[in-house]
Formats: sequence, C-alpha cells, structure tokens
Amino acid sequence: MLMRFLRIRAIVQGIVPTPTGTSMTTDPDCAVPGPRGPALVVEENPIIALDTQAMLEELGFSPVEILTTLVDLDTVATRSFKFVILDFRLGDETSLQFARQLMEHGTNFVFASGYSDPGILQEQFQGRAILGKPYTKEQIGALI
Repeated sequence: MLMRFLRIRAIVQGIVPTPTGTSMTTDPDCAVPGPRGPALVVEENPIIALDTQAMLEELGFSPVEILTTLVDLDTVATRSFKFVILDFRLGDETSLQFARQLMEHGTNFVFASGYSDPGILQEQFQGRAILGKPYTKEQIGALI
C-alpha cells in the first residue's frame, strides 16, 4: 500500500512521468500471467488508473496495462486482453471507436464514466455495463 501511494504521489507531482502506452508496473512481455490473464485500463486520470490497476490485480488479472490517451491504442492493438475498463471520455475524445473494435474482437469490456447521463452508451452499446465513478473492486468483480 505504501509503495502504491508513493508511486501515485510521484506521478502526480511530476517526479515520474505518467507512461503512455506501457504498463505502469511491469513490461507486459516479461510479466507472469495471472489466473485471469491480462487486462487493460484506459483512463486519463493517473490516480484513478493506478487505483483501478491495483483492483484488477487483486481480482487476479496480470499483467494490467494502463493507457492514458487514445493515441497510444496502436501499442496494444495486436494484444489480447481478457478484460478492459474503458473510460468513456478521454480529454476531448470519446472511446467509442475503440469500444467498437473491442466488440469486433469479442473482448470483454465495461465503460467507466463520471457522467450521470449514459445516453449514447446505452443507445450504441445496449447491454454493456457502465461503471459509475467512483467504483469499487466489488463492483468490478461483479461484472467479470
């Protein structure tokens, strides 16, 4: 817990840059897969991303990679993930196109959003779960 706090503090203070397109913990090619396999968190806020990463690791996913922008999606396009948590809004962009790609590949994913009106998500992605921020490990676990 202390190490996670120190890592988050270093990123927030700008001591350690937030990596984009790479895992914040391990090189995914070198990591030992967890019992549930690899997962991806697409989230622009580094604190939420790191917290979500820790929750997924506690739920048995490994490695858990983090992307903070949609620009970096090419770095994971060839990888297969067992579970993805996808922030709906990343800066001025939405993650809808990436969500469509995940659906085409049959990847299990959920949206995460701090907005109270999930209208467009419910219209275009009927039946897809939406995690309201802030969310808990138990809420994620119920959607796996």
